[in-house]
Amino acid sequence: MTIKNRLLVGVSAMLVSHFTMAAISPAATTLKQTLMGIEDYQASFDQQVTDSSGNLVQESTGTLTLARPNQLRWETHSPDESLLIADGESVWYIDPFAEQVTVMDQDNAIENNPVILLTSNDESTWEKFTVETAADTTNTYYIEPIENNGQVRRLTITFKDGNLVSLSTADAQAQTSKLHFSHIKVNAQPAPGLFKAQFDDSFIIDDQR
Repeated sequence: MTIKNRLLVGVSAMLVSHFTMAAISPAATTLKQTLMGIEDYQASFDQQVTDSSGNLVQESTGTLTLARPNQLRWETHSPDESLLIADGESVWYIDPFAEQVTVMDQDNAIENNPVILLTSNDESTWEKFTVETAADTTNTYYIEPIENNGQVRRLTITFKDGNLVSLSTADAQAQTSKLHFSHIKVNAQPAPGLFKAQFDDSFIIDDQR
């Protein structure tokens, strides 16, 4: 899987649209209540991607902004600049170096992806996932789709003092992406324009909707 496709699948993932989860577990109820208190979230991140053998295959840094309902802005600063925006209907991946924009339908981009729970309130969406906590902590949650046929097979999120401090995904190729957050701001009301895709008219658009 290319880095761009991994970003589209993994991060778009970090967007939102539908949720589901039959038989809401106590862990799911607690997680949902915690997330409902986060109307928006902004943070810097350090990301490491490892393969099935634990070898490091990619490192990156950037910023993440989330807002309810179903909005996300993922901006990578290094090693290359890129921008991914989910506006609630479409996912826009903007590559300034290639001067190209890829557009995907948001519902299709995040289908069966547990990351959607970060910004959705929809009960039926939560019913599509199982949520568990570690035996020795209530700060870490493990989320898996009931129909395990998507690209992301497990999402792990960790809170500290009520703040989301780390997130990791395991995909169908047994690769793991780990993100650690810093400079966290919660409910700071980011400008709505952050979730609007803007680029030069000269950019080539690949519309896959």
